[in-house]
Amino acid sequence: MRRSAFNKLTSGYHPLTRRTFLGRGMAALGTLALDTLIRPAHAAASDLAPLPHHPPRARRVIFLYMSGGPSQFETFDYKPALASRHGAPMPESVTQGQPVAQLQGRPLNILGPRYPFRRAGRSGQEMTTLLPSLARVADDLCIVRSMQTD
Repeated sequence: MRRSAFNKLTSGYHPLTRRTFLGRGMAALGTLALDTLIRPAHAAASDLAPLPHHPPRARRVIFLYMSGGPSQFETFDYKPALASRHGAPMPESVTQGQPVAQLQGRPLNILGPRYPFRRAGRSGQEMTTLLPSLARVADDLCIVRSMQTD
């Protein structure tokens, strides 16, 4: 093997120093000691925990964190007023004091939903036509619409 090829293979290699080895070893030993101290206290606390009033029925929970996923205005949160104002200029009261650097001098217009909404299931949930398979199980879904933020 040529020297330059060997250097490319071992360029990210850093030998383990004695100081690093002892530091990592002590951290691992401390973690084991902490686990030994916490485990009996946790077991005793779980024995004293009150039982629920009714037996749990849910067997599984699916939590979806969809960073970059579709907006709630495109999926489950239909806003008829937003749809009727599509393309209109954004009111000054909304943008006042807000830094909007991405516009770079272009006008800011209201964007309504790009996909139509329909009622789904016996409950009549307003859902987008973008998710037709999800609309078939609309009565089995829990859609939270009471959360608010600034």
